Amino acid sequence: MGREKQKVGVCLNDSTSREVSFISDGSVSLGDYVELDYDGRTVLGFVKHLSCSSKLFSNDLDLKDVERLKKMSRDHRVLYGKISILGDVKSNMFVPRVPPPPGTDVFLASTQTLKGVFGRSDERKICIGSLLTREDVDVYIDIDQIVSRHLAILAITGGGKSNTVSVIIEGMLEKHASILVFDMHGEYVNFDYRVDGENAVKRLELKLNPVHLSYREFRQFANVDDNSFIQDRYLKRAFKATIEDISSGAVQISDFWGRLLGELENFRELASDKESDIKDDRKSIIGVINKVEDMKESYAELFDLFQKPIVEQIEPARLNVIDFSHVDEKIADIIVSHVLRNLLEKRKRFVHGYDGGLEFPVFSIIEEAHILASSSVRTRSRYWISRVAREGRKFGLGLCLVSQRPKALDVDALSQANNMIILKLVEPGDQRHVQQAAESLSSELVEQLSSLNVGEALLMGKMIPVPALVKIKLASGKMSGNDRSAVDEWEKVYRSRKSLIDEIDSFYDYGEEF
Repeated sequence: MGREKQKVGVCLNDSTSREVSFISDGSVSLGDYVELDYDGRTVLGFVKHLSCSSKLFSNDLDLKDVERLKKMSRDHRVLYGKISILGDVKSNMFVPRVPPPPGTDVFLASTQTLKGVFGRSDERKICIGSLLTREDVDVYIDIDQIVSRHLAILAITGGGKSNTVSVIIEGMLEKHASILVFDMHGEYVNFDYRVDGENAVKRLELKLNPVHLSYREFRQFANVDDNSFIQDRYLKRAFKATIEDISSGAVQISDFWGRLLGELENFRELASDKESDIKDDRKSIIGVINKVEDMKESYAELFDLFQKPIVEQIEPARLNVIDFSHVDEKIADIIVSHVLRNLLEKRKRFVHGYDGGLEFPVFSIIEEAHILASSSVRTRSRYWISRVAREGRKFGLGLCLVSQRPKALDVDALSQANNMIILKLVEPGDQRHVQQAAESLSSELVEQLSSLNVGEALLMGKMIPVPALVKIKLASGKMSGNDRSAVDEWEKVYRSRKSLIDEIDSFYDYGEEF
């Protein structure tokens, strides 16, 4: 025999099919899930707002009157609240077209009902944590929906983003996912996690073969901008001629730089002729030659003429990591856009049946997304992030945007993420920016973001049947990048130096005895 339902309130007037006003004696909390029986259905709801009131303590009373009433009366508080109607659990969360009648009882949702909503482990779902108000109910998210509809993980620094990303990575690796992390701070390079007894992490070489770059990417390395029309014209001609010669076999890959600079030198010599039609371009040609030579020298450690493309290094069922911790934001922008462009092109080739495609889907995690897809700076990565977000679902390319500065993140890119995990957000500008990108994020839910503790999050989107406040579980894999203790490090250095000084003093004291 089932346990009797726990009644926590009664519906009041002015309810709609989507929102219900109710009164309670105090046995319900913000974020609780409740059940209402009406219209022949058992409907699930979410307590999104609560306020406390008492008729005894009117605003007309002074402080002395209030103190006397406190001594004379018991607990006379009443809770007034609002419930978001989520739908009928047994009918694929169908929302009745009529509101619950006033007087309808409100019951605390049963564990059985909630487990039916938030799922169980299967081949497409992973456990991310438990309900914040019901620790006995695990919450599962749909991997297919994450990959096809994309994901944003947002929080203040120290809010629990890295642990959340790690939990998702571990769950996906258990499903043999192919994951690519653009690691801005070297946090995931030493990620300690094994699948079937083998290390699941592969560090991709941060090397680029200039032969495999698009002209626009190559031009960025050479610092030739959109306004340098003449330099752009000659560099483009020389680059295309060099690539065509390498493709046809007329020039070896190892001769790339010599062929490119040779072509530019030919233009310079031609411009040196006083009768030449391009004599006025001589200064610009010399300038672009200098830029290419500086580029070759400055990026000598980055360029490798015998390196295969980064996308071709990605392995299935692994956590593939590109470590950007030793390069500046400009280089990171060029490489991220280059990799995303190639991922999209190669997945298109495979899906359309052409040779040279990438045969498996890839889920890309972009750390510091507000830098690469900035709302104020026009980066190449922003273009390709938005493009992959729009087109990727058709070709098995998923994106996860991770940021502690949501308001600095391009709203178009953020709006493409149909799934969100929002941890603690305090700054009102960040909250408004997120709400602007997520139409289903109500003002009541936004208000909860600043009161979340570390590791607590609001989950919403296609990956989960209904929005949920969740306590994210702790990842089992170890990673670097956690907060460092300055006090511990100071103490370590102090002890080390003091020990050295004591040894030196002891040595001199010993010498003085003789």
